[in-house]
Amino acid sequence: MLSSIFEPGSVAIIGASNNITKWGGRIIKNILSGFEGKIYPVNPKETLVQGLASYSSILDIPGEVEMAVIIVPSQFVIPIIEECGKKGVKGVIVITAGFGEAGHPELEKELVKTVRKYGIRMIGPNSLGIVNERARLNASIIGRLPRPGSISFITQSGSLGLALAEWTIDTELGLCKVISTGNKADTDDVDLLEYLGNDPSTGVIAMYIEGITRGKMFMEAARLIKKPIVAIKTGRSKRGANAVFSHTGSMAGSDEVYSAAFRQAGILRVENIDDLFDTALAFSCQPLPVGNNVAIFSNGGGASIVAADECERQGLNIVDLEVKTREKIKKVIPAFASTSNPIDTAGTVSFRIYNDSIQALHDDPNVDAIIIIYVHTLLSNAMPPAEAVVELKQKCHKEGSRKPIIACWMGGAGTEEGVELLKSGCVPNYPVPERAVKVLAGLIKHREFLETVKIGVEAKDKLGRCK
Repeated sequence: MLSSIFEPGSVAIIGASNNITKWGGRIIKNILSGFEGKIYPVNPKETLVQGLASYSSILDIPGEVEMAVIIVPSQFVIPIIEECGKKGVKGVIVITAGFGEAGHPELEKELVKTVRKYGIRMIGPNSLGIVNERARLNASIIGRLPRPGSISFITQSGSLGLALAEWTIDTELGLCKVISTGNKADTDDVDLLEYLGNDPSTGVIAMYIEGITRGKMFMEAARLIKKPIVAIKTGRSKRGANAVFSHTGSMAGSDEVYSAAFRQAGILRVENIDDLFDTALAFSCQPLPVGNNVAIFSNGGGASIVAADECERQGLNIVDLEVKTREKIKKVIPAFASTSNPIDTAGTVSFRIYNDSIQALHDDPNVDAIIIIYVHTLLSNAMPPAEAVVELKQKCHKEGSRKPIIACWMGGAGTEEGVELLKSGCVPNYPVPERAVKVLAGLIKHREFLETVKIGVEAKDKLGRCK
């Protein structure tokens, strides 16, 4: 039934407006910008809304309506749900706030009772809508559709979710779906995990969580999904937990309990928003390593030491390279440079140095994953090493390699073309070494989850491939 919300053939916008500064105007404008199904504005005060005939009621629409977006004052929502039920609507998104989160739990219970009476599935209330890039459906107040990708993002916070979605679009991070759950009165995290777990266009699930109601079922649903699930759980502090309840009406629960539950369910819990999307990006375009032996290659010794220190903090092993690997690398780097892992070229940069060295590291059977660092200076060019990384990554992908390659292009101004090339080549890139190491640790942790936690899933499954 959730497919009626995410992949509808027709949509009614109840509370549609010609004023794009209002939510009803913004959402119908967004839907019109890409959705190819039938679109029906509903507003009894208008005969025409943004070029489309407007209807006084959803019951007046001549054709079938599969999904409805409801943007009206809270006192009118339940009567409108009744009309949607009579019309045969299968799914609704209730944007309207003023229910459990505003101290009106009885009104929210009555809303749930009404949608279930008609067998309607509901996102919300107090939601900012949903986005399905594959269906070109932007039924939200997010300004534009994201770049195509395999990451689906579930957020319990509407305004933060909106800001994060806009940020990911600006950074050109590929997204598949964005779901603002609101109060989760009907459709909750369990339902969404089950839906996204079976969704062929979703490769990675990223979650912003304030509270979970069906804890045991949530854990079971997560354990059954072999796709990576990366989550940030807020409300850790006492004041944060109190704010969660006043925000969406959710009980935050014990932070220690959540951490333990996430580990048991195979959910990778991260500390902050950067980590959430950094890790999701890596999962979306890199394979899972078979072990935790890491090789680090850099043109800057300081950066490679920072990476090595973070590897130790994350429990990753800076592996000893085979003698023949070091001999291959020695042929292309300066005589005064080091061939010990982490490898430092002492500031020298070229396509051949990066290409031949990375190839040698990739061919070393002791190496499970590679971190490539480029530190920009006025005397170097960010493009040749980026070209070498992308070329090798594409070659490895065709060969079915299980060795992820994580990049760190440092220096800001002057690195833009190289960073853009890495992005277009589906190589995850990060501005500082610590972030690159953290995402690699996340890939390894998920492989461990597949081996020890996930139900009926073999660790040899290859996940997160670039589409």
